[in-house]
Amino acid sequence: MTIHLIGGDARQLYLADYISDRGFPVTCSFLGGTGLPQWDADIMILPLPATRDGINLNTPLAQETLPLAHIFKHFKGKQLFGGKLPPGAPGIDYYQAEEITLANAALTVEGALALAILHTPFALLRQPVLVLGAGRIGQLLALRLTALGARVTVAARRAESLALCRALGAEGRFFEDVPYQRFRLIFNTVPARVLPLDRLQEDTTLIELASAPGGFDAGEAQRLGLQVITAPGLPGKYTPESAAAFIGEFILKEMERLA
Repeated sequence: MTIHLIGGDARQLYLADYISDRGFPVTCSFLGGTGLPQWDADIMILPLPATRDGINLNTPLAQETLPLAHIFKHFKGKQLFGGKLPPGAPGIDYYQAEEITLANAALTVEGALALAILHTPFALLRQPVLVLGAGRIGQLLALRLTALGARVTVAARRAESLALCRALGAEGRFFEDVPYQRFRLIFNTVPARVLPLDRLQEDTTLIELASAPGGFDAGEAQRLGLQVITAPGLPGKYTPESAAAFIGEFILKEMERLA
């Protein structure tokens, strides 16, 4: 059985090592080397995300890219894996697996905390911190921040989400009830404009974790003198080896199940 990895960032390189270390022949292309796509490989693994524009393969380490349609047309193997595959694309989207989503959220939170510690002059201990959104990342942020001694408030729209955050030790408020001027550190996890910038302190640090359009206008926030840290794709940037291990574990289990 041969496995081919095509495109992606450092996670794909670590994933190649992870799979190879477990005894499978691995080849790579569009990962910074000179290898060509192995269309006759038994299994092909696309990166996370498989594409950023919905058309071309995500290839940040290569000098060129490749249309996804070309990959789907020419791959002759048995199984294709990819992360955040476009709707209707063939193959298994490993990002849809709950264990991968949760692991990615945990690694995102770890990276976000590192950025907060690095870019603020104060300790998290006893610091009022606001988390916008109570999804997986928001909940894990609330849990980790509370464990570090921060005074955490989570803003959300749904009463049940706020109840869960309170159970984790944070204060839960609806967006319209948040005293925004109280916080000098705010994490956003909501991909919608929910943060009223005109109600913030001048020395507030905003850490954007959500996808476009994000929770606030970053340009306007910077014009107001706020410190803005835009932090998409934290697992791929700061913990690629760990992220790859989670993906590799899932793919190898799927290979065994489908064999």
